[in-house]
Amino acid sequence: MKISISQDKILSSLQSIIGVVPTKSTFPVLANVLLEATKDKIKFSATDLEVAIVTETEAKVTNPGAITIPARQFFEIIKQLPSLPLDIEVNENKIAIKCDKSRFNLIGIPKDEFPKIPEIKKDKQIKLPASLLQSAIKKTLFAAANDSSRPALCGVLFQVNGDKLRVVTTDGRRLALMESLISPVSQKSELLIPPKGLNLVNKMIGSSDQEIILKFDENYSQFILGNTQLFARHIEGVYPEYDKFIPWSNDKIVTVNTEIFAAGVRRVSVFSDTFTSMIKLNIKADSLDLSSRTADIGEAFESLAAKYGGEEMEIGYNANYLLDIIKNVESDELNIYLSAPLAAAIVRPSQEKDDNKLVYLIMPIRLPE
Repeated sequence: MKISISQDKILSSLQSIIGVVPTKSTFPVLANVLLEATKDKIKFSATDLEVAIVTETEAKVTNPGAITIPARQFFEIIKQLPSLPLDIEVNENKIAIKCDKSRFNLIGIPKDEFPKIPEIKKDKQIKLPASLLQSAIKKTLFAAANDSSRPALCGVLFQVNGDKLRVVTTDGRRLALMESLISPVSQKSELLIPPKGLNLVNKMIGSSDQEIILKFDENYSQFILGNTQLFARHIEGVYPEYDKFIPWSNDKIVTVNTEIFAAGVRRVSVFSDTFTSMIKLNIKADSLDLSSRTADIGEAFESLAAKYGGEEMEIGYNANYLLDIIKNVESDELNIYLSAPLAAAIVRPSQEKDDNKLVYLIMPIRLPE
């Protein structure tokens, strides 16, 4: 195999796929990228057996062929080269890279040992604006569980129904839900996608304003953007009926400035307990008081202006969980919907953006007597 290509083209391709390459694996070939050269283009593939990425770019191919190359060494070599044309020549498992006066030699592994890239067998698909998908990932991914004993909760639930897409995550202590209007589709589907795959989709999109094509079957989702495709193996398991746990009937509403609330929580959390990160909210008619205390270290108190028409309440929350939610609310004010000090609360923007509905649930922490 022999190819000629510019350094910037091959670097761009490698940047698209390097994130999926595992740092440790019991299968040595997974530390490699598969390079396949045809008449006028080359294709790179990488996988960790859960997520796979394939990307193509144009190149001058003298002799077609295929080989797997040690991914991180190959990436570092290309990254350090000047922006000039380079040649890659493969003889059996030996890979020679030439650029200007630089020469590198790598040992590859035959293509036959590389895992097969998934294929979507049933062509169900939807088209999504890249900005919508990025927003859904950003505003929900943080609430997914990372407890391997509950694999279903580690996933991100995509629910497609008519002209609505719901993206949901929960770890049992908080929940994030974003519902968006999409081009109507006939099929009703549920996909449970691993967070790593969606993080890589987010990087793949970058600043692109193109549409993303999402194809899927029972086992995989395929995200297509330009010349790059990402395949994510669905997580097995039954997702909980989350809708039953959202207290839609909460009728005690606190309205507070989003930016001021975030700043107050950050300041007061300095003295929160190391293990629970708890701060106390004292909710009154015209104010929201925040406080925290750690024995032998100190305490903090801050009073914020707020609107509230219910009875006075004291509630404990994990400050980090609150901040994760607040920073994803883009309206000037947010509403906290409450019922009782030990019951789940809903947090929502006071004003919804575009056609998106954003709902967060957070469980309280019992205050010490």
